[in-house]
Amino acid sequence: MKPAAFLLLLPALALAQGPTRTVEIEWGEARRFEAEQTLAPGHTVEACTPLEKTQQVHWTFHADGNLSFALFHRIGKRPIYAERRQRTRGLQGAFNPQQAVRHCWSWTNSGAQTVRMAFMLRH
Repeated sequence: MKPAAFLLLLPALALAQGPTRTVEIEWGEARRFEAEQTLAPGHTVEACTPLEKTQQVHWTFHADGNLSFALFHRIGKRPIYAERRQRTRGLQGAFNPQQAVRHCWSWTNSGAQTVRMAFMLRH
């Protein structure tokens, strides 16, 4: 590959490693949190909140395209996964934290098209 051609690819490579947008979960009086997001190709959105060990969270999401999904907390910079799925348009579940730490629900669009998604968390 010629150096000039490689330089033309650099912006595309940067887009492939898209940014992560973090949404802070605010439960409110109804003890639920809902949001809709649009994920461009290569982008990730995380919804995060501190949870107590006794704080079971019911969650659901649906999307109009395939997403990678993860539910995790971090020790330092290392993610510890409670659940991970690839190429899914929707899931639901109940999460019982094993530790009283900050947990995140994360969705990544690895496809070539923009994906709209909605999620709901309730405790």
